[in-house]
Amino acid sequence: MTDHSIAFELLQRLRNRGAQLWEEQGKLNYRAPQGVISADDLHTLRAHKANVLAILAGEQQQTTLIADETARFAPFPLSQVQAAYLVGRNDAFGYGGVACHVYLEVNYPLLQHARVSAIWNELVARHDMLRTVFDRSGSQRVLPDVPELIIDCASSGAEQGEALLDSVKQQMGHRLYQPEQWPLFSLSLSQLPARSVLHLSMDFLIADWASIWLLLGEFEARYQHPDQPLPPLKIQFRDYLLAERGMDESPAAQRDRAWWQQRIPQLPASPQLPLLDTQERQPARFTRRFLQLPEERWAALKQQAAQCGITPTAAVLTAYASVLQRWSASEHFCLNLTVLNRQPLHEQVDRLVGDFTSVSLLEVDQRRPMSWAERASAISQQLYDDLDHRLCSGVEVIRELARAKGRDYALMPYVFTSAIGLVPADAENALQGKLDGRGITQTPQVFIDCQAMDSAAGLQVNWDVRDGVFPSGMIDDLFASFESLLNAMAQEDAIWQQTAQVALPEWQREQRLQVNDTHAPLPEGGLHQPFFAQAHLTRMRWR
Repeated sequence: MTDHSIAFELLQRLRNRGAQLWEEQGKLNYRAPQGVISADDLHTLRAHKANVLAILAGEQQQTTLIADETARFAPFPLSQVQAAYLVGRNDAFGYGGVACHVYLEVNYPLLQHARVSAIWNELVARHDMLRTVFDRSGSQRVLPDVPELIIDCASSGAEQGEALLDSVKQQMGHRLYQPEQWPLFSLSLSQLPARSVLHLSMDFLIADWASIWLLLGEFEARYQHPDQPLPPLKIQFRDYLLAERGMDESPAAQRDRAWWQQRIPQLPASPQLPLLDTQERQPARFTRRFLQLPEERWAALKQQAAQCGITPTAAVLTAYASVLQRWSASEHFCLNLTVLNRQPLHEQVDRLVGDFTSVSLLEVDQRRPMSWAERASAISQQLYDDLDHRLCSGVEVIRELARAKGRDYALMPYVFTSAIGLVPADAENALQGKLDGRGITQTPQVFIDCQAMDSAAGLQVNWDVRDGVFPSGMIDDLFASFESLLNAMAQEDAIWQQTAQVALPEWQREQRLQVNDTHAPLPEGGLHQPFFAQAHLTRMRWR
């Protein structure tokens, strides 16, 4: 990875945690909550100060973010990703007919229902996007007032606890909200003998992953410290989005658009995995596969990645891309990356709830043999080249790709989402609520969404897979190979210098050995003799 790439990745990671960095008279300045910037981060910032300052200087645009309180409740346009989410709800498009939605279960010590309800209603009043609806005209607007948010609460004994959780998940896990009706999210509380489970269902139209972690963090802060109010917000998502749209025709955006236009003719299609040939229309359902690398093993994987000069995200992404390639008919393809892309237009941008998501197409070329370290480095370098031109949205790139090569070619259903480093892992700043992998996400025109995040407990990875797309058992094989590869990357020093090759599942290796085991005794005599013997047995008799 180049020095520029290291500086860029560090900036993105610190901003996602809530840090603010800016250049002023040639000096690097930063502001961050306590514990967000570690000693290692400061060391890296000093070592790459020149590159960090160059990136910050290049980001300074003629864009001004203004809080427009008088137009706060006036309609405003959608982001490109929000518009794509709305189009994806239409089942007239292939693999559409589904909302972009997340369902989470967060485990806490016993919570008081009344306090939970009061705090979440406070958050609804604080964040405009929690009161936003979407009009058929293709705009969104904030409602000045909404009814009280009702949070259901149910209790259960130890024996019926899992049944209660399953019942709530069945009701909330694939919820389809009407965009023009408030609310576009819901919560429920399950009271078990030794813990409380907060169920959260949310349409990604109004909040991205970083916003969800922000909401959970603010909920916990208000619950644990009821006498400490949250600092008032000076801006809202509407202000940010309108300012960001002003960057579309900036010189930097035009440069990025030209860079992607030059690449479109050479961009490959998505991985060509075996798919079921079915035209049946049925409600879209997704199923989750979940793995966790414990803290010690995750630390080992991060250390191995650092020794190879790549980030932890690049290591996990390399494993995902390589497993897909093992089952794909092509070794040269594009993946669809979800990017948490908050432009530093105001000191409070990191405190806003909204959909700041962008997407980026990542070209993966595995046609020539490379070691795992070389492959990860190549993927990492391509990733940061792409993100360095992120002012041209991936939605726009996919649209141009569809225009040039057709809609089927431009379908990019294999997604990678990294929240690694997004949630502080230190005990003081980490979220107190615990996730256990029981959640689910769903996205239109997506077959597999690989989501990676880390915490004090280690690395957690979800694969949310659309049902009815792949042959039976195939995803289990892919996911087992993915988990095995991550563990090998963490525990085996030598693997990084070995030729990158994903091992087949054991049952497939055994089956191939059996099919190719053709050893048998050779018959005696010439090849012609059995023919004449058969002719003799069936000879015609003339009368």
